[in-house]
Amino acid sequence: MKKFQLTSLALLFLIPIISIGQIPKDHFLDADSSAPKGMKLNPFIQKEKGIYHYAVLTELPFENNCEGIIEEREKIKCSEKKLRKLIFEKLENNINFRGSVYVYLTVNKDSEIRDINVRSYPKSEDVDQKIKEGTENIKVKVGKYNGKEVISRLWTSFSFPSSSKESFQESLTKMENDTNPQFENYERLVFDATEFIFSGPIYPNGSEFKAAAKIVSSWMNEDIGMGIPTFGDFHTSLTNKNSQQFFYIVAMINYGLNQKINHNRILECKPKDGEKYSEQEDVKEVQLGGAKILLEFIGNEKNNVRMTSKTKKFYKAYEKGKLEEKLFE
Repeated sequence: MKKFQLTSLALLFLIPIISIGQIPKDHFLDADSSAPKGMKLNPFIQKEKGIYHYAVLTELPFENNCEGIIEEREKIKCSEKKLRKLIFEKLENNINFRGSVYVYLTVNKDSEIRDINVRSYPKSEDVDQKIKEGTENIKVKVGKYNGKEVISRLWTSFSFPSSSKESFQESLTKMENDTNPQFENYERLVFDATEFIFSGPIYPNGSEFKAAAKIVSSWMNEDIGMGIPTFGDFHTSLTNKNSQQFFYIVAMINYGLNQKINHNRILECKPKDGEKYSEQEDVKEVQLGGAKILLEFIGNEKNNVRMTSKTKKFYKAYEKGKLEEKLFE
């Protein structure tokens, strides 16, 4: 597929979708065990409980470099970034998880961490426990609001895998600000982003999901050491309407980078003299590997990607263990 076509697929997917049910101004979505699903809208300042969300604090209850930031949104981003880093430093390096984790905690007037609530998606009690233990071990102090010591309510989030120990939004910003980006410097990040994209239900409005998609999209037209063989009956059975072709490209990039990073195998998928491109072993392997990843993902109805009638035929072959025959018949 030509480079401008890959860009068009990426742009089609990344067109923003207007979200419904925005959080009211001066409120945040908190984890609260009293709410039906553990989530509840709370104002930044809960005077009756004496709780202040860190978006309005004049002194944050942890070491930070956010002093002097007045604009609320930027202060929140800075605070979440620093809190995320503090917790990351307390985590083990062997967290084998794909998805998102949200952490809520309170720091009381005795500089103690209380009311930790962790939510992982997809749900993982093991990851929840590890994040909770890491959160319990960070160093905190009393937060202040206009010079008065107050109870602070904090929030941050994590996206896994995260070899850089950053959010995808942070990594995307760094990559976009790189005046001379080299793929080898971002290879692991791109792989992490593909892993995250296939970690759970598609959520186009999610800031981390959009950042991960942009990270992958930015490299679709670059020389990453391997071609992307987007052709064949399986590819044409997919539609752009629900971004299936985009996800197939992501799946093939995921497969190729997995082989390179974790198995020291480079599948170039570049034309070779004397061989028909569609019959090259590396091309067929990447197409098959990517198709398996995609079909397993969209075969789960919870992931919000519909299959066309044509794609369903390939899925049935996948279920029967005959996908390779179907793919290259």
